[in-house]
Amino acid sequence: MNLTRYEQETIINFNEEEKTASVYTHNGTMRRRLEQLAQERPEDCRLVKTCHDGQAVEYYIPKSWIKIRPPRVASEAQKAAAMAALQKAKNKA
Repeated sequence: MNLTRYEQETIINFNEEEKTASVYTHNGTMRRRLEQLAQERPEDCRLVKTCHDGQAVEYYIPKSWIKIRPPRVASEAQKAAAMAALQKAKNKA
């Protein structure tokens, strides 16, 4: 069964009682990252099920791993310094 991109969801679900969260995703990058974490830290990250012919997975992870981080906003001075460093690196090459 082929799902539209709109239907290919990522759902993170947890409650206040338990210490684990469920992550269900179709996102390829997230699937690969969860698979890698499951191999590196099997005591913390566990594959629960695979769905839609392997296009979606569900993992249990520690709830403490769930973060919301807005992107960093660089000031004009930081942007200018980065551009100067880039120009300097280009001139050395």
